Amino acid sequence: MSEDAEQRRAYFRLRYPEKDRPRFRSGAEAFVVTELSEGGMRLHLADPHHQWSGPASIDGRLRLASGDELEVSGEFLREADDEVVFQLQRGVDLRTMLEEQKYLVRKYPAMFGREPR
Repeated sequence: MSEDAEQRRAYFRLRYPEKDRPRFRSGAEAFVVTELSEGGMRLHLADPHHQWSGPASIDGRLRLASGDELEVSGEFLREADDEVVFQLQRGVDLRTMLEEQKYLVRKYPAMFGREPR
């Protein structure tokens, strides 16, 4: 089984609505995060026809939708359409992922199949 397939099963993935996507900053570069898990992160490429020419590893600050910030680092895994996928070596812990999910469920209940309160 590939490492990617193992990661896919090992972590809950949180796909973000376009209006509330986290931001990742590494040096002078900034990216929008479309999906996040404890073990991985998908970054949106502004130009879908542009192939990733960035570094094989990343290190920087992630600002979550809830406003929390943390340091993350990872290795380039693959490019898919207009996104690049990184496997995180230092990332988001389970508690933070659950808090982020709660924040999004409260803000976007219909996205998670919930009725607004």
